[in-house]
Parts: sequence; C-alpha cells; structure tokens
Amino acid sequence: MPVFRLTCGVLLWCALLIAGCQGTGELCPQGTVIADPQEIPAGTSQTDLTVEVTNPFPDNGLEVVTQLSSISGSIADPLARATTFACALDVSGPVEVCVNTTYADDSAANGALSEVPNVAGSYEYIRPSHIRLPDPLECSRTTCSVIICPEDKNDCPEVSELTVEPTVLGEGEIATITVMASDPDDNPEALVTTLTARRGTIADPHARLTTFTCDPDVGGFIEICVMASDGDASCDVERCTSVRCPGDPDQNTCPIIESITADPLENGAASTTVRVDALDPDEFPVPMRTELSAETGVFADRFASETLFVCGAPGPTQICVKANDGDPDCDVTSCLTVQCPSDIPANICPNLNVINTIPSVIRPGDTSTLVQTRGWDTDLTPMPLTLTLSALWGSFENTENMPGAGTVVQQNATYNCDRPGEVELCVDATDGACTKTLCTFVTCPDDIPLPP
Repeated sequence: MPVFRLTCGVLLWCALLIAGCQGTGELCPQGTVIADPQEIPAGTSQTDLTVEVTNPFPDNGLEVVTQLSSISGSIADPLARATTFACALDVSGPVEVCVNTTYADDSAANGALSEVPNVAGSYEYIRPSHIRLPDPLECSRTTCSVIICPEDKNDCPEVSELTVEPTVLGEGEIATITVMASDPDDNPEALVTTLTARRGTIADPHARLTTFTCDPDVGGFIEICVMASDGDASCDVERCTSVRCPGDPDQNTCPIIESITADPLENGAASTTVRVDALDPDEFPVPMRTELSAETGVFADRFASETLFVCGAPGPTQICVKANDGDPDCDVTSCLTVQCPSDIPANICPNLNVINTIPSVIRPGDTSTLVQTRGWDTDLTPMPLTLTLSALWGSFENTENMPGAGTVVQQNATYNCDRPGEVELCVDATDGACTKTLCTFVTCPDDIPLPP
C-alpha cells in the first residue's frame, strides 16, 4: 500500500488553501472590470469591457470563472473576459457594472492526486481527501466599476432603399445596384455600406451605385444584401433583395429575408411590433417557415410574419429571425436590436397547483372524464397566462381558458379515451417566459376498443 507523506511545506500549503476557501477577501480570486472608455462619448452607446483576474492560488487545480452583470444596459457575453457593454437608450450618467468571481465547481478533482512541492523542492503526492479543496460557494467575490453613459446615444443607420435593375438578366447582361442609406447622427464612425451576393460579382461592394454580373455557371435567383454600419455593431442594419440570372441553379435556392423591422419603443414602452419580410423564390423543397427568437423577452407568435414582442430585460436586446425551406444547408438568419427600457421588473413565474380528474378511474360504459385545471400569474407579464392540456393519446374538448377570481385562469375540460388502460394527462401553464407543468393519471375502462 503506498504511503503519502505530509512535509512541512505541504502542511503550510494546506493551511493557506483552507484559509483561502473561507471567503476571507484577499485569499479568494478577484476580478476587476476595466472599461475602455470608461466615459462613453456622446453619440455612442458602447464600450469595451475587460475582466482581469487575480488568483492567489493558481496551482490549486481549480478553474476561476467570472460573470458580468449590470442593473441596466446590455452585456454581449457576461461569461467572457473580453466583451462589450451597451447603454440602455433611456439611461444616462453612472452605471455600475459588476463581476462575480469564483472557482468552478469541479467535483471530479476530488478523486485525483494533487501534486505539491515539498521543502526540498522535489514533489510529493497527497490525496485530496487529506486537504480541503476550495468550496466555490465560500469563495465568491463581487467587485464593481462605474461606466458613464452619455445623454446623447448613437442613432442607428437606416437603409431606405436597395434595388437591382433589371431584376431578370439575360445572357451577358449587367444589373445596376442602388443603395440609399443614411446615419442620422454620423456617429460613432462614418457610415459604411457593404454589398454581398451569394454568387456573381459586385463591382464595388462599398459603393452606393454599382453593378452586378452573374456567375456564368450558376443561374436562378441570387440573393444580394447590403449591410449598413456606423461602427456600432449593435446598430448594424441589413436589407436584402434578389436578381434572377440566366441558366439553371446549381442547388436549391435558399430563402431570402428582405427585412426584419420593429417599431421604436417610446415613452417607456416595453413591447413593440416586429415585422418580417421573407420569401423563397423556388418554394422548394418544402414551404418556407420563419421563426423569431431573442435571448430575453417573448413573442406572441414567433412563427408569424408580424407579431408582438415583449421585453424581458432592460437595455439593448437582439431579435433574430431564421428562415428555412426544409434544406438544412439553407438556414438564413437576420437580426436587429431593439432598445428595451431600463425599468423592466424581473418576471415572476406563474403558479400552477390544480389538475383534477373527476373521476380518475372511468367506469365501464363511459369514455370521458372531467378535467379541472387552475393557475394564476401574480404580475400578469410578459404575456397573459395560458393553460394547455396534453396527453399521449385520447383527445380533449372544452379546453377554453376562463378567468377566475383575481388573476386565476381555469379550465373545465373533458378528456375522451380512445383505448383502455392508464394515461397521463398534463397541463402546461406559461406566461410566455416561464412554463410550469403538472400531471395526473386517468384509467380508461377495458371495454373501450383499441384504435385500428
């Protein structure tokens, strides 16, 4: 059996490690947020963030993790050590950006041997069971820095027109591309437009008036897009159109998202209408479908071409739409940024406490049972509470959501058996941001015939 010795150096190392895991300040890892610039210039809304980490025990085998947060504004990647911060549109002056620093909870490390130096400079090995590894919950520190947001934020560019003439080209013909774009405040940098095409050649991608020549080997519909940028990535605006080249396409023609737009959020409003203009020139291999998504917030109908979006967090929020025609190589995505107000409260998830079946064991000769559900949503946001029943087999009737006392929503539905035996019935309660599920079982009588 191997013997493991604890030298004086090892004991000292263990003592320091134990002290460092009690949340005793300087013995825990610490992160510092550095903003460049700290005071964001007028006409802009974004700054670069860097997290510098000091780890008093870099050789303890534990990874240091950081997470950024702010009361208002938007952080592009809260878990990154280098990222960007964008001010909320309705906030100016000091904004605190904080970083929480801790050790990753690496439970696998508890079964390994640890290598530590002894007083002579050679190495001894000890089992981690003889020492106390850092507890991430006990070694967590948060430090903050202040960023100054300007009163005058960046106004995003606008693309008012993108045309290609003619839209159908014959052999050897050249099309003229016209771009009309503007930047209301000319900040933070000069406006740049960049044209791209899936196939073919654009004479000058950055010109407002240029030409397009088809690829002689590829025909069909070709997507042409323009990206307008003023140097603020959260303000990039894209618009697309198409031109038809002579000859046959070399592959399925992918969908084209001509635009995704949202009404400005004004006077503290926390919702906006989002519109998607997309098409599939060849309508192949299956009908095109678009799907909206956002990291925070909810859509009334994410598959609709026009729908309501309700903010879920303060500050700039990216909304994206993906269009697909059934070809996995033809996923097309376009995004825009909406400015959500800074005073959006945290969402409170709905409550769901009732799913009753009366009776739960259906008597022979009967085929149905009453299903009662009850739920409520304290804050009534971001969308009205909706209850939805489901079952692996059988069917429901009278599933309408009806208002009850206070904020209660209820259902008095009917479940119809279509085969004998036990079946699980479930109800989902969602406010658009949170979903809770409650289930129960019903037993259908043996005299119900099996479906064909």
